[in-house]
Amino acid sequence: MLCGIVLILVLIISLAYVVSCAREDVIVSTTDSGGRVIFLDNNSHGTYSLGRASADFRRYTVSSNTVSSIETGTRGSSTYTATWEQDGENELGNAKRAVFTLTVWDTAGVPHSTTRESTQVYSGTLSVCCSPLEPGEGSFLLTSTIYESRLNFSKVFS
Repeated sequence: MLCGIVLILVLIISLAYVVSCAREDVIVSTTDSGGRVIFLDNNSHGTYSLGRASADFRRYTVSSNTVSSIETGTRGSSTYTATWEQDGENELGNAKRAVFTLTVWDTAGVPHSTTRESTQVYSGTLSVCCSPLEPGEGSFLLTSTIYESRLNFSKVFS
């Protein structure tokens, strides 16, 4: 009897291990939108809203909508924001997650980035601070991606 219980436990643990090794994140849908940041040689700095991103688990759709360009100063730090929202519940046994990333590149090409993940209906704000040393042109990119965790048994046996 004890031997049978131990055998069943070993089988359950082995199956759990194989399933965990066989899981992989697959990109279901992704999109991005971006624009330019013009850094002027002045004191005008503040908080700038760059756009909005969304993901919908029910429809497997994502969107990112941004302004085309903004102007700000180089003396002082500015904050760049984007709102995001995830709509649609994860179904039972389904492992989807939405990932939202905002990246701002300064005039030297240095990226300043933040990322948020969501597995449930939720919304929030992405925020990045940047203080370039020289006037010139930079850029920004707002990305929305839906990942789904799927089983891939060929991964286990390769």
